[in-house]
Amino acid sequence: MALIKKIRTNSRNGDISALLTLILKAFAKNDWSADTYLKPVIEKMRVVNMALIEALQRLRVYSQMAEKNRVRNMAIRDLFKLVEGYVHIPVAEMKEAAWVVENILKQYGLGMQYKDYAEESAEIASLLNDLSEPDVVTAIASLQGVAETITALEAAQKDFENVALQEAEGESAKKDLVSASNLKKETIAELNANLVDYLNTMARVKPGTYEAIAKTIAELIDKNNEWVKRRRKTDKVDSGMV
Repeated sequence: MALIKKIRTNSRNGDISALLTLILKAFAKNDWSADTYLKPVIEKMRVVNMALIEALQRLRVYSQMAEKNRVRNMAIRDLFKLVEGYVHIPVAEMKEAAWVVENILKQYGLGMQYKDYAEESAEIASLLNDLSEPDVVTAIASLQGVAETITALEAAQKDFENVALQEAEGESAKKDLVSASNLKKETIAELNANLVDYLNTMARVKPGTYEAIAKTIAELIDKNNEWVKRRRKTDKVDSGMV
């Protein structure tokens, strides 16, 4: 039976990045430069791991964008709901002021939150600009809580734009970056074919040199595989970048 088992192909992006990091640390404890086969394999693992870490950072930015978008959508709904309440309030002065704001909101509609990120951002910017007109500001002053809700929307929009800028800068600098999932698949195939088989063979041929590192790698892969096997439910889809 082989000492080192194959890495499970259903390991996640983060699993493989963590595993690669630990494998590289294990190899770093000794000098393998004399092994002309193993040396380039280790170097390739190092390069791929850096690319995978970079890709995962990009994925985290996408995740942050989704969360920031959720927050600004909540602010939009809060504003529409609050103003709608004032429209139906039986106080003439407040009702009149509410209609000034409501007429602007109707031009945009709650449907803006279902548009793509860029289009929604443009509509929010336009809405906030309309709400800053002097007559509208006067009307808003009569409606308790509306000004604060608009401020919350402005803050949520700025937060979203800051994260979107990070993503855009990443796209510009690394437009040819391979997706995290593709890197993961390539890494698993590379390790299973070129590292696992080689170390299993060399641990038998030259146990004095390779048995210890083979046992370490076997333990690391076993822990990864066991974790993947036990994990049943996830809260995030393991997807590549588009």
